[in-house]
Amino acid sequence: MQRDYYEVLGVRRDASQDELKRAFRALALRYHPDRNPDDLDAERRFKEVVEAYETLSDPGTRKRYDRLGPLYRRDGRPPTPEEVSAMLGRALGGLFRKRGKSGRGKDLDLRIEVALEDVLEGARRNITVARQARCKPCEGTGAAPKGRKNCDDCGGSGKSATRRWLRSECARCDGRGWISTQRCETCDGMGHHGSEARFEVKVPAGCGNGQKLRLAGHGDEPPGDGPAGDLMVVIAVQEHPLFRRRGTDLFCDLPVSYPQAALGDDVTVPLIDGETTIRLAPGTPSSKQLRLAERGVPPIGGGRRGDLHLRILVEVPQDLTPAQRSDLERLARSFEDRQHPLRAELERLRKERLDHAQS
Repeated sequence: MQRDYYEVLGVRRDASQDELKRAFRALALRYHPDRNPDDLDAERRFKEVVEAYETLSDPGTRKRYDRLGPLYRRDGRPPTPEEVSAMLGRALGGLFRKRGKSGRGKDLDLRIEVALEDVLEGARRNITVARQARCKPCEGTGAAPKGRKNCDDCGGSGKSATRRWLRSECARCDGRGWISTQRCETCDGMGHHGSEARFEVKVPAGCGNGQKLRLAGHGDEPPGDGPAGDLMVVIAVQEHPLFRRRGTDLFCDLPVSYPQAALGDDVTVPLIDGETTIRLAPGTPSSKQLRLAERGVPPIGGGRRGDLHLRILVEVPQDLTPAQRSDLERLARSFEDRQHPLRAELERLRKERLDHAQS
């Protein structure tokens, strides 16, 4: 929120143009950068004085400024509803917040990948986060240890003498009671600087893809003494070469040979946490679905595990030798229609349609 231009020049709101000009000349001479080299406060004051005078010395812009107050924009654009809401929020917040208290730090997002096996029992991961850390040499103020002086406007109290625009804090020092005259060399006056931090993340059992874990206070630290933001860790569960996941259930294709499907066999089945053996019944067709209870993954928070669903795929042999081809041809000729009921039914329906078309 900008300072009151009349307050910047130290004049009444009904001041004449001559009074404005005299006040501007005196302040511009006092705070001119040529007379105050390396004085950051004087540089800021000089810019404020110039901006205030340029606005108030023109009758048209002065009238618009008197009407809009803190929502005045030099480009003439009217305030948006969002700007009005933000101005009121800042103004009302300034009435109640603790003196010198800065805002909350920014929340950060970090994506980590975990294997599907980690979902079964949970896991721990060490992560490195690029974040803003509060500068220790200046304690987050942005000012060098000897680069401060008491604010002239409030006398070091941090309180506004006029309470204009609903502010109880001094507009010049923002309630701190002091003004920075020299930047901190470590953070270049920002009050915080880039750093890396290592944290341990506990991935809960049963977590889903896209789930977010909040690490409170592990986000950016703001300048001043405000609280740090949070770190939002987004879980990305990697695709598995064998299993597909749907909720707590797992799905897997189980290839078997033609003799195994026709004759039946004991087949080894992979599990997310090992393997087991199932009895395949003789004559098992391709695409048959089998279910192994509680061989999936648990729900988040604990509870009964989901199921493992197996889809039988009868694999056709490739690159047959001449002897194998001859054996298969002789075997195929030995089959009767009743031994292939689905194929026999399809052939019956085909003939019925053909006879119907001919009649």
